[in-house]
Amino acid sequence: MTGDRVPAGEMLLDCLRGDDDPTGPRRLGWLSDRDWELVVQESTVQGVTPLLYHRLQAASSSAIVPARIHGRLRDLAVQCAMESLRLYRELAEILGALRAEGIAVIVLKGAYLAEAVYDDRALRSMRDVDIMVRKYDLARVEAKLVEMGYSQLPDRTGDFSTRHHLHPVIKPGGVPIEIHWTIESPTAPFDIDIDGLWDRARPATLAGVDVLVLSPEDLLLHLCLHTAFHHQFELGMRGCWDILETARRFGDGLDWEQLRQRARRWRIEKYVYLTLQLTREMLRAAVPRRVLADLEPKCFDARLIALARAEILTGPDAASVSSRFARMWCTALFREKVLVLAQTVFPSREAIRRMYPGGDRHWVYLYYLVRWLHLLRKYGQLAWRVIRDDEAAAAVRREHERADLMNWLRSVSA
Repeated sequence: MTGDRVPAGEMLLDCLRGDDDPTGPRRLGWLSDRDWELVVQESTVQGVTPLLYHRLQAASSSAIVPARIHGRLRDLAVQCAMESLRLYRELAEILGALRAEGIAVIVLKGAYLAEAVYDDRALRSMRDVDIMVRKYDLARVEAKLVEMGYSQLPDRTGDFSTRHHLHPVIKPGGVPIEIHWTIESPTAPFDIDIDGLWDRARPATLAGVDVLVLSPEDLLLHLCLHTAFHHQFELGMRGCWDILETARRFGDGLDWEQLRQRARRWRIEKYVYLTLQLTREMLRAAVPRRVLADLEPKCFDARLIALARAEILTGPDAASVSSRFARMWCTALFREKVLVLAQTVFPSREAIRRMYPGGDRHWVYLYYLVRWLHLLRKYGQLAWRVIRDDEAAAAVRREHERADLMNWLRSVSA
């Protein structure tokens, strides 16, 4: 599947860009039935199927789409539209109940984007609803939702005490609801001005209820941070398309200088630069060059743009080997190969105890043998495939390059 998804992603981009790209219709004319099948599959993975249907309908290239594919896209788009209707009915109930309690709410991301930025709820698919309230209102909001029949989702993601939102809640037949008090984890090394978010928030009407939404500049900063830092581009094209539509929607109303200054104060310039530059190159977003020049980190490696694009087109399930194996295999430095191998084969005793917590601490050294057998089973066949198979070797090189991107994204000082 991974091998098919990269070209499928490029074909999907051509379809989405449509008449925005003068050569788009001509390239779409070359697509086979199998290609169109891959495009539809990729659109569901990327979460942009209703957008794809809409863009093809609006473009002059729509006549090129096979009737069977057109019908399938229409059915998927209608299904997404029905899901959107249910979601907004639920959102209206929640927002109405909180408004009756006198609780101020900022609607974040998808629910705001779909209605106020895309201008069509059905075009922007959503898996959950994100709302932000002031920290002192968290307990009241959670209690109100419990009163309305909501309960916590099964805990599969660890401790929420350090998160930027409470444990998601859901009710039968509903969607997960995340109650935020800020837009990024308080343990993240950023200086996000929460009071400023509220001071700059604007009134809006969503799902028929008067609420607040982020200012255009704060919205764009949030989307960049959410896409690049929080999800490390695993959101795929949808994350970048959100940024494209936000830039389109607000146009000249965006204060780019304020955005640049705020990105610097929040210490998120690198994430904003990478995401905006990528969206400009990939989707032709109208981001001023001077803004990008001011945001660009010192000694920026332009290769990161290509790596981020590959991450979007390949997806988070692409890695078939560990980054440590890829680093050891691909590095040209013999000393580094030896270092990585030694760290992998001879971890510390504390690390061994963490790997095998049920083992007897008096026999900890025997677990090194268990570790070696485990590594042999896990990587022996892989190493043999890499030696003999060009495709396997390419996958290892891809993971080695991907690790460079992930390390850059995780390093706030870079």
